[in-house]
Amino acid sequence: MDKKEAIENFASSRPAARAIYGYGSGVFKQAKREGTGKILTDAIFVVDDLRVWHRDNMLLHPSDYSLLGKIHLSQRSIKKIKGLNKINYFSEIRDGEYTFKYGVTEIGDFIESLETWDNLFMAGRFHKPVMEVSSEEKIRESIAYNRKCALIIACLFCDKYTTRKEIFNKLCGLSYVGDARMAIAENPHKVENIVEGSFDIIAKIYPLENDFLIPIGPSGTFLIDYDKLINHFNELPVSLLEYLYKKNTNFDDIEMLRINVFDYFLMKNKQESRVQIIEGIKTNGIVRSVPYALAKVRKRFSKR
Repeated sequence: MDKKEAIENFASSRPAARAIYGYGSGVFKQAKREGTGKILTDAIFVVDDLRVWHRDNMLLHPSDYSLLGKIHLSQRSIKKIKGLNKINYFSEIRDGEYTFKYGVTEIGDFIESLETWDNLFMAGRFHKPVMEVSSEEKIRESIAYNRKCALIIACLFCDKYTTRKEIFNKLCGLSYVGDARMAIAENPHKVENIVEGSFDIIAKIYPLENDFLIPIGPSGTFLIDYDKLINHFNELPVSLLEYLYKKNTNFDDIEMLRINVFDYFLMKNKQESRVQIIEGIKTNGIVRSVPYALAKVRKRFSKR
């Protein structure tokens, strides 16, 4: 059974979802194996109604939920259930030979995150490769827009003369700028491992056929036309643009633009990653959260 079939099988016994995506090192090859323990198969379920989905799933799969998770999801307001990042994660869920970590989010929140960047937690995940298990056109359009904007930002941070690999590293690294988990739990070479392991997949997602990228020779080297790049800034998500306007950003000053965009990612990722650590405990409880965190720490300090 391949990974897509494994996720389909896992999802088939759970309430219906509008879209399902697999991602991470359990789905896509990374350049170097992190750690020596089991690899989780990561998935995201996009659903119509978060509370209803959990209510139905608790009846079907009560073991997915810790006692703390059942209380949190049954008795809190929908705003508190969603949390800042508007997604609930459940880890260490065994299904046959696979162990899953899956997140559940409402379709309205999911699309809003991708199209406005009011929340980078989800948008950043979809800058990188994901496996479509099931989906629909509106969701695909939102993912494509999110990626188009990520490419603009990644090229802003690249040198004027750059390479395909550098652009991909910047793309895959956007979601880790300021991420609190990178300091204590994630492998410091994570971005490079993602790019090296999935280079051909990323190249299909991002063909780099843009007016601001001028190919130089056949070696995957590019000249970035920053003037044309900045002309595309009016296409970027509203949350980022509002931040830049509040900072009185001079869009003709490339260094000021880089600093303010970087500060935006730093602020958002730092806040959202810290919140997610707490939210994970609320849904998974201490018993599941601690082994998962320790496994991440072991990966960080394993050999590259």
